[in-house]
Amino acid sequence: MSFIKNSTLTAGLISLLSLTTIAAKPSQAAVIDFNSWNSTGDVSIQGSGQVNMSNSSFGFGDDTDFNPSNPDAYNYTQNNVSTEANGSLQNFVGVNNNDLDINGQAFEGSAVKTTITALAGDKLNFKWNFLTNETATSAPFTPLNDFAFVSINGVVNKLADFTNASNSSNFFDSETGQNAFSYTFAQQGNYQVGIGVVDIDDYGVTSALQVTNAEVEPVPEPLTILGTGVAAGFGFMFRRKRSKKQA
Repeated sequence: MSFIKNSTLTAGLISLLSLTTIAAKPSQAAVIDFNSWNSTGDVSIQGSGQVNMSNSSFGFGDDTDFNPSNPDAYNYTQNNVSTEANGSLQNFVGVNNNDLDINGQAFEGSAVKTTITALAGDKLNFKWNFLTNETATSAPFTPLNDFAFVSINGVVNKLADFTNASNSSNFFDSETGQNAFSYTFAQQGNYQVGIGVVDIDDYGVTSALQVTNAEVEPVPEPLTILGTGVAAGFGFMFRRKRSKKQA
């Protein structure tokens, strides 16, 4: 009788663990298609989950670091110029006029934006690399502090500026190298999301932002949590029974 009982319990546990394994399988993250996002300035979509942007003003002659032998080194589209940050760029990403004036005055920039409908616990994930020709001696008196950012529902999250760019780069003077960004949506609702790069205190020196592996990761289904908890309970029961036998 004990053998039958144990066999039944074991079979039940195996069945439950099988169900739990299926339920616990991560939900497939949705790769972001930047073609469906709005853009302003020098923005070039590279593929699934990938977009490049710079604050270069190609063709206007005000970029002192313009490279005539390789004109696309600092400008990704060769026909789009940065958007003025006298309110236009700020309005585009949905932030206040002075929210991009971080360590200086925002002059121009480029960005992409969209509205994401999310559940509580969903995550926005992407990899990013900030590239720049800015240095501590770019300006006569103070360093020019171009930066990359993410804005979510009007709140600006700074990703990096030239002080974080210490790696060598193929075209630019330096870059940060690839980093990861992740944001968890706290509540169910619609979120206005913007990603951009800004020129601070001048038009002359270029910075850029490269985004890859952009995705929205859905929150795990409740069944996964429930199944894992029940499986843990069965595990505790087996350990307790085994302890009694040993005793």
